[in-house]
Amino acid sequence: MARSLSFIYLFVILAISYIGGALLFREWPITSLEQIVGLYDQRVVKGADASIWSPILVTFSFITLAMILSKYKRVRFILMFIGAAKCVLFGLSSTYFLSTGMKLVMYTVWWFPFQFMGCLLFLILCTVLNPPFFTAPAHKKERPLSTVPLLIGLLLIIQLLELTIYHFIT
Repeated sequence: MARSLSFIYLFVILAISYIGGALLFREWPITSLEQIVGLYDQRVVKGADASIWSPILVTFSFITLAMILSKYKRVRFILMFIGAAKCVLFGLSSTYFLSTGMKLVMYTVWWFPFQFMGCLLFLILCTVLNPPFFTAPAHKKERPLSTVPLLIGLLLIIQLLELTIYHFIT
């Protein structure tokens, strides 16, 4: 029961954050959005002219920030906020991507599935690093961190698959 509840919890965070990013798109001017979306993924703004290392650098920076924050008990609660912020950027970038007239095939084959899996895996990583109150063991003081390398590896594999498909599509 606790595992299914945590996945519902993660999907709710992902869905609300994605929709929040899509709604945020309506409120900001395009020039400001290009800068923010460009920080998240330059390929959405610049297309084929973007650096190949940009998405890998962003993934590493999110992972590094989560790992650093998980070391300190007093700021560990911020981890889910960081995960939700990544999902907001996903929603914001997706809406920007679709509004600029890009091909829907690129969105459905390349952008959405890999960004969705990446955001979900990052949320799972944040949950492992800081378990929610309903899954945290009451009698253990240590967190189960044995899955952290696996999750980081999966995030990097998804990133490499995304880069591969991106280069075949463009």
